[in-house]
Amino acid sequence: MSTKRRPLISCVIPVLNGEAYIGETLDSIAAQTYRPLQIVVIDDGSTDRTAEIVRAHAGQILYHYQENRGIAAACNRGIDMASGEFVAFLDADDLWPARKLALQMARFDARPELDYCVGHAQNFWMPELAQEEEQFKDHPRSRPVPGYVCGSLMARKKTFETVGGFDESLRHGYDTDWYLRARQSGCVEEAMPDVLLLRRVHKQNRSRMHAGRSHGEYLRLLKQNLDRRRRSAATDSEDDKTSS
Repeated sequence: MSTKRRPLISCVIPVLNGEAYIGETLDSIAAQTYRPLQIVVIDDGSTDRTAEIVRAHAGQILYHYQENRGIAAACNRGIDMASGEFVAFLDADDLWPARKLALQMARFDARPELDYCVGHAQNFWMPELAQEEEQFKDHPRSRPVPGYVCGSLMARKKTFETVGGFDESLRHGYDTDWYLRARQSGCVEEAMPDVLLLRRVHKQNRSRMHAGRSHGEYLRLLKQNLDRRRRSAATDSEDDKTSS
């Protein structure tokens, strides 16, 4: 029998008015085949029954309430509160397959140099959007896609010391921005073929309600990314001149 220590994974759930689904989200974490786990819920200013549902949920949950500052700020607060060597994130309306964390931890075991890994994400539609689901039946949105979003990510906590946290000025593209910075920082990543995130499609999805606003943010973060790359290239060029 193996006596190898299994590292703690901190599971961070940012939530704002998530009473409709957060119970199911917590259940999907409780159902993970991997242990040990720490569950950290960061309530970003909810005014509904979110706090009541979280506190009534079976199992030990670290709950923190803050005034509304955005999901990126909630994730950063969760990182600060996380005790685990590894950190994973799950939106309060999404789900993880039962072996999500176990599959990712197996990759960290196999590759000690790995800084973070992601899997694929699969959309699923709520019954009230059955017509939309049928519309996208043969569309890429109905098939698994590479999950470069927070809910697919598992990272060593020390990776956030290298890359930094999520950009709190971004309300939508904070995860895309983080992945871009992680690559520029030289982090070792792996994209797994497994579906590791089940994304719930419903009428209150942030991407649905704030589509116009998110477009402008993505343009801004792409410009920021290009500016960082130019500054890095200029610095490298100066270093080459100095050393020659």
